[in-house]
Amino acid sequence: MGMIFTPGRHPQRTPAQKFFRVVLGLAAVTLICVFLYHVPYDVLREERLRLYGEDHTTGLVIAVSTTAATSDGSRYTVDYKYVDNDGFVRQASAFLPHDVWKRYRPGDRIEVMFASGHPDLSRVRDEIEPAFQEWLRRMLD
Repeated sequence: MGMIFTPGRHPQRTPAQKFFRVVLGLAAVTLICVFLYHVPYDVLREERLRLYGEDHTTGLVIAVSTTAATSDGSRYTVDYKYVDNDGFVRQASAFLPHDVWKRYRPGDRIEVMFASGHPDLSRVRDEIEPAFQEWLRRMLD
């Protein structure tokens, strides 16, 4: 035998209480949607792929450049190429702090780490990465 619900035995909500519950529910759903919109899924994907391991190799610097100052300062870029485990030459760029960037010139060697399962996903030592990505990497290690 199931439960029997008798509507007359429980106090009814007032229209103001019903309205408040609806507004509260809509606010909660909106906050959840805004949070999910701001999650950096590309960073999550990169770190998930790196969980399966990273390979190290030596790359070759092909260019060093800087972009105009933005609100957070100038960006110092190193373009490099490297050979993955399958023998394919890959090319990538990395933002570096100024003191690290000024050490590199075209033709210099650079240490490259790339995801074992996705060799096109690479990074270099001291690369500037989002704070969320650094935090996530520490949590996953």
